[in-house]
Amino acid sequence: MASDTSFPRSDSDRQSSPELGTSNFKTQYSKKTGRPIRRSAGKAKPTAGYVDSKVIEDEYEEPIETPSEDEDGQIKHQQKRKRKRSPSPEPPPLDDVIRNEAPDERSEDEDPFQKKSKLPPIQLQFNVPLGFHGPLVVKLDRSMLLQDMAYDMRPGRATRKILAEPAPEPSDGQKKPLGFADLPAELRNKIYRHLFVTDTAVYFPDADKMSRSSQFLSTCKLVHNEGCSILYGENRFKFERNSKTRGPFWEPVPKEIGYKDIRQFLKMIGPENLLYLRDISLFLSDAIPSATPHLDHEARRYIRDEHLLDVIRTLRQTKLRKINILFAGRRTLARTDTRFVDYLMQVKADVIVNDSGSGWFSHYRKIETYVWKELKEGMTRKNKLYLPEK
Repeated sequence: MASDTSFPRSDSDRQSSPELGTSNFKTQYSKKTGRPIRRSAGKAKPTAGYVDSKVIEDEYEEPIETPSEDEDGQIKHQQKRKRKRSPSPEPPPLDDVIRNEAPDERSEDEDPFQKKSKLPPIQLQFNVPLGFHGPLVVKLDRSMLLQDMAYDMRPGRATRKILAEPAPEPSDGQKKPLGFADLPAELRNKIYRHLFVTDTAVYFPDADKMSRSSQFLSTCKLVHNEGCSILYGENRFKFERNSKTRGPFWEPVPKEIGYKDIRQFLKMIGPENLLYLRDISLFLSDAIPSATPHLDHEARRYIRDEHLLDVIRTLRQTKLRKINILFAGRRTLARTDTRFVDYLMQVKADVIVNDSGSGWFSHYRKIETYVWKELKEGMTRKNKLYLPEK
């Protein structure tokens, strides 16, 4: 029987072995820093037979290095590998040298043989009166524009005169027939005045003279722009309350029209045609009890009519020359009616009158004297737009 010649193992040998590792699983801390000591930091070896794909894709990327700590807490750094510099691209080849290249042609500004104009520029000045909105037609003689003509004086070439070529005529030799737009502006204005301008005022609510203008104004844009300036600018418009009743078929009781049609008319012609209005008369009266049985006396006053207030708001956009206002309410317009007076103050005109004429309502001027004086002063435009009438 063979004897056992091995020496007895100590306690430290029993606690650790290469197969099982150490038996001490307590966490050890550094005496200097107080942090736990990682014994396996930076000592892990890659498994044989496996390659990191990230290293293959980016060969210039520096490897990640994890510093290790010893028992005293000192961090050990490994030496870093320098990154290789990528090669610089080769410069492009130089172009061939072009010899005996022909120079560029001289421009007209640099040409010493080109005759330059010494005449002063033509200046056109138009004195347009204030309030003018019609088309401004200017006719220039072509011979005036050809006074400063250029001459070609280059040596070796014949002198020639540069003239404007006339427009080619039709091949069949017949001239284009003339139309209404080819007439002079003076003749067209006479035709517009013959069709649209009337001696009496265009009276609302019976505006029967407005129906004949729609067909001719819708022919073309030129006729519409020129005709509207005469239709609205050279006629007098008289706005009065319509005491008739009207309503849709599903309402059992029709309502008074009042100032609804006037409001619709001003909205329908648009802001451009509102600027053409020059002379208007505004007759202010209360609603009659038979047409408005559902309202009391205070609600029937014209100062409470929202349609009339909207008409006055629309008239603020106009450039009136003259406005005639007649106050024919049951009660006198006083200073306490500040809301209605403030609305009227915003309408401006060169001339403000309170002329009732010779009608049955000639004695109706239901406004206090000092209120009319302040109202007239506030509505009169300081800077006149039109020349005074002769």
